[in-house]
Amino acid sequence: MKILIKNVILDGKRKDVFIRGEKIAEIGQNLNFKADQKIDGKGEKAILPGFINCHCHSSMVLFRGIADDFPLKEWLEKKIWPLEEKLTQDDVYWGTKLACLEMIKSGTTSFNEMYFYPQAQIEAIKAIGMRAIIGLVVVDISLKGCTRENAEKNFQELKNKIPSTIKLALAPHAIYTVSKDNLIWVRNFAEKNHLLIHMHLAETEWEGEYSLKKYKLRPVEFLEKIGFLGKNCLFAHSIWLSEKEIEILAKRKPHLIYNPSSNLKLASGIFPYKKIKEKKINICLGTDGPASNNSLDMTREIKIASLLQKGIEKDPKIFNKKEALKILTENGTKALQIKAGKIKEGYLADLILIDLNKIYFKPGHNFLSDLIYSASGDCVSDLICDGKILMRDRKIEGEEKIIKETNKIAQKLSSFK
Repeated sequence: MKILIKNVILDGKRKDVFIRGEKIAEIGQNLNFKADQKIDGKGEKAILPGFINCHCHSSMVLFRGIADDFPLKEWLEKKIWPLEEKLTQDDVYWGTKLACLEMIKSGTTSFNEMYFYPQAQIEAIKAIGMRAIIGLVVVDISLKGCTRENAEKNFQELKNKIPSTIKLALAPHAIYTVSKDNLIWVRNFAEKNHLLIHMHLAETEWEGEYSLKKYKLRPVEFLEKIGFLGKNCLFAHSIWLSEKEIEILAKRKPHLIYNPSSNLKLASGIFPYKKIKEKKINICLGTDGPASNNSLDMTREIKIASLLQKGIEKDPKIFNKKEALKILTENGTKALQIKAGKIKEGYLADLILIDLNKIYFKPGHNFLSDLIYSASGDCVSDLICDGKILMRDRKIEGEEKIIKETNKIAQKLSSFK
């Protein structure tokens, strides 16, 4: 597949971008390659790398609006987990498709996933065409077969059946739901098979108290003691960190995922952005699940992320618009080990076009300011992932059927409330 994108705004200038296969082949002006598909931006569309959602439970979109305004522990144990017991593989298949639809519509090309029924998720994502990391969930409690034995079995069965756009990872839920022995197994299995590890960490104040009571150590200290920490780790939330824990993380260099909307909605706390940035730890952005957010729109997420830190630190210069774009794109691809996040020859063609005629971009003094502080996800007109057009002029193939099928599932779940 060859795609020629003409007359788009890149870094303030009109450019053409030629895509061959899954990669950006050439960037310039007045390019005239033969192509299977052409997109003419007419100087009215800007081009950006696709956004990276580094922490997501995509099928929880099926629970959007079901359980609002509860603290995390009560929300999980009394509302979400009982409903999740009712989910089938087919439900997760369609729920994943609906989440992908929302993410594509708002500019996300890649996401880091943690949920049940990995086979169903993979089939849904393959059908849609997005890029994803599928976390094979490990928990101690009986929850949809998320044991370490099943994680290993699924890895062996799936590793040679997935396309290049999908990678497998291990996803131990948290230190309070996964035993020390199972965490050590995760560490060893991930090291042996060169896998990423995706995990919740220090999401609530209660988690620190639990860790001190059980292990006589805070969560990061405990993970350090068992040799768990490394560059292959992605830790979601990471709110309740001591100075010592941040020092340990700075030494081990995992990637930390900021989830501002979910953390605020569940009243979990606020990510210590300034302290973590000062230690040069890679910071990524995630929406968390669409039941606790309740959105998968990364443009909404980045504005909240930035404004929240400015307010907490009483510093309007912190988390500026350039930092914000990097966190939306480059930082996520670094964490997920994807050669994307930049519009550069030889990089993966995971790209979005922004409609500059949207009211958010008027009068148009500063594109990046408008994107970070004004825009919503509906400013994305076209999306390309792995060199394939997944959305053209905001139309996605099969979207009507996805909405129809998930409406049926929603009606079923409502009867269980």
